[in-house]
Amino acid sequence: MKKVLILALGVLLLYSCNDGNSYTVKGKIDGAEDGTAYLKSYQSGRAVSVDSTEISNGKFKFTGSAEQPLLHLIYVNNSHMPVAFFLENKNIYIEASIDSLDKAKITGSPETDVFLNFNKNMPFLDRSIEIRQEFIDAQIAKDTAKMRSLSQEIDSIRGVQKEYYINFVNTHTNSVTGAFLASQMLSGISLDEQKKLIDEFEKNLGDNPYVTDMKNTYSSLKRLQEKTKATATGSTAPDFTLKTKDGKDVSLSSFRGKYVLIDFWASWCQPCRRENPNSVKAYKMFKNKGFEILGVSLDKDRNAWVRAVKDDGLMWTQVIDTDGSIAQKYNVKSIPSTFLLDKDGRIIAKNLRGEALIRKLNELLNK
Repeated sequence: MKKVLILALGVLLLYSCNDGNSYTVKGKIDGAEDGTAYLKSYQSGRAVSVDSTEISNGKFKFTGSAEQPLLHLIYVNNSHMPVAFFLENKNIYIEASIDSLDKAKITGSPETDVFLNFNKNMPFLDRSIEIRQEFIDAQIAKDTAKMRSLSQEIDSIRGVQKEYYINFVNTHTNSVTGAFLASQMLSGISLDEQKKLIDEFEKNLGDNPYVTDMKNTYSSLKRLQEKTKATATGSTAPDFTLKTKDGKDVSLSSFRGKYVLIDFWASWCQPCRRENPNSVKAYKMFKNKGFEILGVSLDKDRNAWVRAVKDDGLMWTQVIDTDGSIAQKYNVKSIPSTFLLDKDGRIIAKNLRGEALIRKLNELLNK
């Protein structure tokens, strides 16, 4: 009889343990007797719905299989603050109050333990929260001295927290939690540091969504740096060829030997249209002294572009960048955007408008 009981107990334990290929997430939410719990994964900066389950007497349960540990969120009914944890193929238990889901007690997930440890040991976390309220109070009281003092204190704290964050990530390159945290702070370190970190995580974790996020961020920032460098003051402006309204190809390099203002604009851009009279004034003053303007329109509507050129009396060469590829090459974020080039095609100033442009041209051409 004793042997039978031991055998039965062994079978029971076998079936109650997690097989490593699935997860069970159980929980008890005080204050939420009934309703719905929503499970969402957090990837690439957005929450994606995974599952939902009914809450009964404050209890809920999710089951399934996770390919790899990833940050997940559980929202309860209409709450805006979720429970955050790393879902992995384990038996995970969550205890929380509906009024403080962010302070949930979570057991059974090693990756979540790493995550909670990171948050728990963040330096000056409580003081950071206090400073926010003190700053609001100082704003209301119009106490500028206090506001300045608090700003200096929070800047100092942020420096310490950033150092802690970076050190934590660098010592957890074999952890999915470390990869997630790295993906959130990547843009705050240099490209060389980013590449080194990505290589280490990729070596340890392989094909992981957070590593992919890091690689995408790195590629975007590297392209941006290259664009910024290419159009920095002192750099030779990237050459390009676009068509005029008559279909004629015009290259930037054909203007070598003159001072050239590249003017990115569009007919629908009201600030551009308001600036056009100033450009006309500058062109009339200096066109016979070695100055040219090359207008680059970002219009999609060719007729609107041609009409605006005529209406505004733009008498210099106009080309159209319909797909915006040249604007992207010049890292143009908004228009009007201008680049002043010297006779050798080097960028000597950016976004000079009105009298500022005339003063600069006077300096260059009326020596």
